[in-house]
Amino acid sequence: MKHLINSLLCFLCITGLGYAQSGKKEKTLLTYERVNKDSLGVSYEQRIYRNPFNGFVELRYSLSDTSNQRYIPLFQGVPIASYQKIGSGIYSKPLSASASRQVGVNKWFPQKDYKLDFSLLPLLTAKFGNFDNPVEAKFSVALNTQLILGRGLALTTGLTIPIVNDLDQQSLRLRLAPTFINKFLTFRKFNFMSLSAGLFYKDQYGLNAQYRYFDVNSPWSFGLEGSYSGYYRISGDYFEYQSIRHLMVLGDVSYRIFKNDITLKLSGGQFLYKDRGVRFDFIRQFSNVEIGFYALKTTNGTSVGFNFAIPIPPGVIMQGKRVRLRTADEFRWEYLYVKGYQIAERYRTGYQLDEKLRTYHSSYWDNQLKRGL
Repeated sequence: MKHLINSLLCFLCITGLGYAQSGKKEKTLLTYERVNKDSLGVSYEQRIYRNPFNGFVELRYSLSDTSNQRYIPLFQGVPIASYQKIGSGIYSKPLSASASRQVGVNKWFPQKDYKLDFSLLPLLTAKFGNFDNPVEAKFSVALNTQLILGRGLALTTGLTIPIVNDLDQQSLRLRLAPTFINKFLTFRKFNFMSLSAGLFYKDQYGLNAQYRYFDVNSPWSFGLEGSYSGYYRISGDYFEYQSIRHLMVLGDVSYRIFKNDITLKLSGGQFLYKDRGVRFDFIRQFSNVEIGFYALKTTNGTSVGFNFAIPIPPGVIMQGKRVRLRTADEFRWEYLYVKGYQIAERYRTGYQLDEKLRTYHSSYWDNQLKRGL
């Protein structure tokens, strides 16, 4: 009898552990969208992590995969490249034109394939150095939602919830968050584009186009950005704007040091307000954090600064099969030593193409795998 009871307890522990592990894997899998397995590999989309390698690791765990299966991450329903774990390394290659067309979103309004996704994004603008008020800041939180309308096509909108403002005269009333439509696309392997139109961050509205040649296995990449924008401001119950008048045209070239996940980037051209000049960035990627230092010289002045991008905890706040509330994948902030002279100013759309793509570089994934992250 004693042996029977011990055997029964052992069986219950094993099966209970199995159910617990199964439940954990299913819960992890719930954070992903458009998970599909076919002859090309496992394609999937994730909007939780700023570091897409985290998704690669979690999905392998959720699918109990110990093979050298290929994984194809999607961004707005568009495949980036395929990644494969072989031994202790990550190997990546581009998809062929036919394979790229086969993977991802291939219909209009694929709402059944995506959750109704809401994210919380902190917005901070600060100025230092005023003797009477050393730190002048404007802080708010944007409750955003992104709707996938088609392959690579997404609408982002939401509400801005003001918290504190001692920087300017904009009211603390609830208002529309930056609202824009974006088209992300790839062509001829490692050529990427981002096309945006609408109300952007830093009170600019208009059109923005970004192009980048980005080989996920090469140290070199280069890009172009052009925009035509104007000023707008939503404050209280009124909307004010000026005519579109700001032309921005920028080009850049980047070199990546594989061993340390360091990117050296030289950019230049015409920034906002007809300010022309050059900027040099030194960027270091860590597992989940990015830190950069930069120097610039333009017709409006010379300065230095730093920036960083960090994940926003806790990530998922609550979610079901159809709806999710989470924090945004990252908080990005930049500080410039000299303020007030419109030096090398620019605005943000939903994402900058070079910032997004460098998180998909094969060396970034490979280094994390070798460090056991």
